[in-house]
Amino acid sequence: MLEKQTSLPNGDEQERLGELLRLNRVIKFFEDIPDKDFSFITCSVYGSPKSNELFVRLTNGRCAFVEAVVSRLAWPPMADRIFGMDELDKQDAFSLADRMWSKYQKQLLAGSQSHE
Repeated sequence: MLEKQTSLPNGDEQERLGELLRLNRVIKFFEDIPDKDFSFITCSVYGSPKSNELFVRLTNGRCAFVEAVVSRLAWPPMADRIFGMDELDKQDAFSLADRMWSKYQKQLLAGSQSHE
């Protein structure tokens, strides 16, 4: 069953993800995958079973950007996806990562000379 995809307002996603990670209340779908062109920039994707959200974090090691989107899947519940990410969630998460890259590219590439 599909639900309408909803992007959540920016602001507290980084704090919320930090708290969920600290409390071990997220599913770690992908963690610190290096970008194909800029290996010092990594992408992580987490799922929150309680809120049915997907969190995407892009970081260069010095700064990080986190945004979230509500999963369009109502079934199976996020808690049942611990052994792998559903294809629709994967598409949504990486689409969000692409939008974030467009938005935060300059900040993520800043200081990249120290990584070469």
